Amino acid sequence: MKFEEKKISLFTAGDNLSDFYDEIMSYYPERKKNRWSVVWSDLMMIMFFFFTVMYVFQISTSKEGPGKSKSSESGPGEVVNIGVDSSRPEVYDQTKQAVSEVMMNDPNSIELKKDNSVRIVLAGDFLFDPGQVDLKVGARYQLDQIAKVLNENDYIINVVGHTDDSPTRSDLYPTNWELSSKRASMVARYLTEISRVDEKRIFVSAYSSFNPVVSNDTAKNRELNRRVEIILLKQKPNEEKSR
Repeated sequence: MKFEEKKISLFTAGDNLSDFYDEIMSYYPERKKNRWSVVWSDLMMIMFFFFTVMYVFQISTSKEGPGKSKSSESGPGEVVNIGVDSSRPEVYDQTKQAVSEVMMNDPNSIELKKDNSVRIVLAGDFLFDPGQVDLKVGARYQLDQIAKVLNENDYIINVVGHTDDSPTRSDLYPTNWELSSKRASMVARYLTEISRVDEKRIFVSAYSSFNPVVSNDTAKNRELNRRVEIILLKQKPNEEKSR
């Protein structure tokens, strides 16, 4: 009986629609006075979900795409990508970090060239005993750390041997041409055979004493000229000329 009376009260409101609305909203007395609060709270909830979705979308897109944002020595948030032209390739930052971990603090040991190639200079006296071509134990550890970086990119690797202008005293290496080429070959072999760098990426060059970094007028300068360089290139020089 009460149900019938309730039903009649809902539909006998005639043309007074406000009474009908009040009846629906009257779960408790205060609700009648603040009926717009329900609509406003729903709107706020919708806006909250909207901004949440936009935030998640922004985060997901910032982690994908042709360039990845990451912190490095070049500053946080710089977009870098190997294989895409940029002012500072990622391989440079990675190599510099690897070199610093093996305590090579010489600022000239890592150089970024204008064509975005990277040159790593390894002191010859650290790698080899005088007039010898066998790698020292400490040099092997250093090459292992550098190889970790080489294995994380697909750059072409040119291993270059250099000597000072002092004549050699070995029957096996009668001139600095043989000595510089053999030392570069030993570094290349270690990288490929021990550190597992892809041998198809590596080629060897030798300059004897004809490409010094300083004049050979002092013992210290001759020490600087005895070196092996690892140069990372996007492609071989002959491939650039053929295009």
